[in-house]
Amino acid sequence: MNTKLIFAVATLILSTTASAQNSMDPLIKNILIESCTHAQNDDRLSLNKTLRANRLSKQNAVDKVVCNGKTLVNFARSANADKVVAMLEPYEQRSKGKVSISDIVAP
Repeated sequence: MNTKLIFAVATLILSTTASAQNSMDPLIKNILIESCTHAQNDDRLSLNKTLRANRLSKQNAVDKVVCNGKTLVNFARSANADKVVAMLEPYEQRSKGKVSISDIVAP
């Protein structure tokens, strides 16, 4: 009985997570695309303007924005965007060594 319940809850959590990933808000998607494009084009000023306009701190952008499976800083490095990398590296250094632990609780 317990095994069936655990399996059912796990299936529910995985299906909820998968559906949430597929239904990204178009506004957020556009902000991410714009940020990644500015990083790739080495346009430090436009990236900074986009982050400020959407109330996204540089620290959060470094920690949470992913472009083509890479972090924002690594994506800029791979595109040889030296100005953007220079702007974001101090924030990358701050996040090194941080550990976050989050519990997942089934409803």
